[in-house]
Amino acid sequence: MAGPRKTRGETAADLMTSPAITVLPGATVAEAAWLATLSRLKRLPVTDGVGRLVGVVRRNALLQALIRDDAGIRAEVEARIEACCPPEDRTTVEVAVQDGIVELTGRMPPATTARLVAEVEAIADVEVKNLLTAV
Repeated sequence: MAGPRKTRGETAADLMTSPAITVLPGATVAEAAWLATLSRLKRLPVTDGVGRLVGVVRRNALLQALIRDDAGIRAEVEARIEACCPPEDRTTVEVAVQDGIVELTGRMPPATTARLVAEVEAIADVEVKNLLTAV
């Protein structure tokens, strides 16, 4: 006895969803996780603006990123401030983290600002709001 077509297909076309459910690289983790969950997909293709595949993200990875603790993110940001900023600039920056969004405020030299923002942007699964003022 043959099963439903979607579980016992003979070709890829028999098994795929159509139209393809994809996400753009600029989508937030929350948006991608929501789409994957609603669509009941274990893997979500990531396509560029013209529909070319640029990667695949796993639903588990998206969900794991969503449960990342803001306090843990803040600690990681503060460690990067310690590592990349001269001592006199460390006290001039303030860090706030809410729902994975890192907000940097304060005043510091442009070169230090650029270095710090690059370091924080390198942290996986965070968005950075650079509100630092150059002095």
